[in-house]
Amino acid sequence: MSSWRTELSAQASLAAPVIAVNLAMMAMGVVDTQMAGHLSTTALAAIGLGHAWVWCPLSFGMGVVMALDPLVAQARGARDEPAVARALQRGLLMALFVSVPVAALSLAARWVFESLGAVDLGQLMGLGAPGATAVGPMVPPGVIPDAADYARISAIGVPGMLVFLALRQSLQALGHLRAILLVAVSANLVNVLFNWLLMYGHWGLPRLGVLGCAWATVIVEIFMVVVLLIVTRPVVAPYLWPIRRQALQWRPFVRMLALGAPIGLAIALEGGAFNGIQFLMGSFGETVMAGHRTAIILASVSFMVPLGISTAAAVRVGHAVGAGDRAGVRLAANVALAAGALTMMGFGVTFVTWPRELAMIFTPDLDVIAVTATLMPLAGAFQLFDGVQVVAAGVLRGTADTRWPSVLNFIGYWVLGMPAGIWWAFRLDKGPSALWWGLAGGLAFVALALLWRVSRRLSQVIARVDLETAGQAG
Repeated sequence: MSSWRTELSAQASLAAPVIAVNLAMMAMGVVDTQMAGHLSTTALAAIGLGHAWVWCPLSFGMGVVMALDPLVAQARGARDEPAVARALQRGLLMALFVSVPVAALSLAARWVFESLGAVDLGQLMGLGAPGATAVGPMVPPGVIPDAADYARISAIGVPGMLVFLALRQSLQALGHLRAILLVAVSANLVNVLFNWLLMYGHWGLPRLGVLGCAWATVIVEIFMVVVLLIVTRPVVAPYLWPIRRQALQWRPFVRMLALGAPIGLAIALEGGAFNGIQFLMGSFGETVMAGHRTAIILASVSFMVPLGISTAAAVRVGHAVGAGDRAGVRLAANVALAAGALTMMGFGVTFVTWPRELAMIFTPDLDVIAVTATLMPLAGAFQLFDGVQVVAAGVLRGTADTRWPSVLNFIGYWVLGMPAGIWWAFRLDKGPSALWWGLAGGLAFVALALLWRVSRRLSQVIARVDLETAGQAG
């Protein structure tokens, strides 16, 4: 128990500021949703759709950059400062490299939306029987222009977002969290200000609506990079200069890409499933799409807490791996998994108990509130599984085991969860909530499968990853 208390204290001191940063970052999306909800239901649906499309490629890029978690944490655990510098410099180059295809895919939003808008799910699924749920185009025509422009403008901020993430992941692994929190809180103030100015047209500026929200996001992403570099200059400068010749070698760069790509794929598969539901909800109309957007924001807020615990787990496990402390690896993993499960059980009870009250925070539209209130108990049902799977993925990331989560996410979400939800919602005419039940089943599979993989991984001897030799160090 003494060891558990010590480890819990260590993880809490790391996870608490990370969770605060996650919530601060998430708060910007919450504010965007709330302010859009007071513009119109169409604006709320357009921002949800545009963000869903941008997130798909962006989540992959973010995952690639998150290869810095095991690299920096394990190097710090081994007290190998030159390796930390090489990892950070490669991470920044990787962020810029990955931002090019990510931004390019974001620019393709209009073509994608118009193509999906031409798909009638009723005909595609063979519906039309008496009493069947009315379904239509996957993307309502009324939201396409604003949603496409939102995605197009958002592409401008992709490099800044990924560079910020590279700096953030490295600083977290090094234990420097106060500056990240300061920047995240400041960014929220900037986001509220520019949303107010550009969405609603104050101080003589044009009323841009959805496009104003997109421009505010771009401004915030640039702001975060610049301010974080200024605030953390004494910490990061020794790692950024001088430029390490090894950091520019292409073989270790490719190895880092190979380490990070499965992380990105795992995140993209999970996020793509949830955001894919956003498109499918469009078949039921703008009101259902807006209600889903509100529910997914609330579920995402709760997810920020186990995501912070997952980050702490990756760092603590990585430190133990770098130090050659096998018992410390197991202890860090067990403490993190227990904390993630207990936390999400609390959120599950909250979602089931107060669904309408939570929905009313975001919109005054009674129809949207009604849709959200039907989805929130379903979100409550999968909270435990969501917490367990993200923490388990963090544990595996700390050991540099990045491939299994992507495989299991593909099976859970795209082989099991999504097809089951689509079949239940459209062929069996169970409506929008059936799509969420499908995801809940996929989450349950992923959580249990990742627990199995963690158990297998911790039973092995885990060595530190070494990009320079494409093997294990120490």
